[in-house]
Amino acid sequence: MPAVRFFGLTTRGLEFAAAREMTAIRGAVVTATAYRRVSGSISGSPARLLNLRTADDIYLDVTTWHETGSQRSALAAFTEQARHLELNAAVEIIRAFRQIGDPIVFSVTASFVGKRNYSADDIKQAVAAGVEAAYDWTYTPDDREADLNLRLFIDHETAHIGLRLARRALHERSYKTAQIAGSLKPSAAAALVMLAELAPGARLLDPFCGAGTILAEAAALGYQALGGDITPEALSAARENAPSVPLVRWDARWLPLPSHTADAVVSNLPWGRQVKVDQALAELYAQSLAEIRRVLKPGGAAVLLTSAPDLLSGDGLILVSQFEISLFGQKPTVTVLRA
Repeated sequence: MPAVRFFGLTTRGLEFAAAREMTAIRGAVVTATAYRRVSGSISGSPARLLNLRTADDIYLDVTTWHETGSQRSALAAFTEQARHLELNAAVEIIRAFRQIGDPIVFSVTASFVGKRNYSADDIKQAVAAGVEAAYDWTYTPDDREADLNLRLFIDHETAHIGLRLARRALHERSYKTAQIAGSLKPSAAAALVMLAELAPGARLLDPFCGAGTILAEAAALGYQALGGDITPEALSAARENAPSVPLVRWDARWLPLPSHTADAVVSNLPWGRQVKVDQALAELYAQSLAEIRRVLKPGGAAVLLTSAPDLLSGDGLILVSQFEISLFGQKPTVTVLRA
């Protein structure tokens, strides 16, 4: 099979992590990274891309539309351009590794960067009308009913058009059945785990485990995961989402663990408006960070997400990197430290 072009979408700020994971796949080459998007090509079956954990979703690259426009008159152009989309070749590539109904039922997903006088729903309707006019396909607004998903990712004046490889979005993990406030998207959690750069079978700790998403991703990547939280609600959710991971109810300021036993600590810390904190955040962070330093092995990594990165300072922990991402409509910071 000749090489085919693809693009993946991910959390803003974590594009490099998705690119790194894609590059590790046999036959895959990353050609460009941009806002939330990583583009590339892959020789052989693109089904190998379905194992990606840091991408929100992955698509066969169908085409690119330029000068999309921000006025409502652009919607008619979307319909006309959709009528001329060449989708059959992409459908046959996908049909080679998964079942697609006949006739095809399709959905449309759209998002955009920049101000417009129309909505994502307007784009969906316009594009769906064009596809239905050109193909014997049936549109459904409910993605759960669709065989195929057509994606429009519009970055200012340029629209990237793709056909999703999987039937469902990659970030919609089957294990994630319980939610609590501040629970991470699985693809973002996987990226945080990978930033720890662990050896196979390493031991990873999440002292603020919440709904257990980081722990579930760590276990899926082959690490020995251990976690805990102070609230029964969080532990209940974590036990549902990560049933194979040992979980303990604890206060992260006083971890009931021996010193120097964790290869990495990866955690979405309580922060700002996302999770209520019952004591001063600075005090909580200082005491918890001291415990993180104590339980880390020499050279171990701490990958921490928070909107208050200035509070992450502690004796013996060396700052490796710090960068902002977009999450929950806010812009928290990922901090990577080493013991």
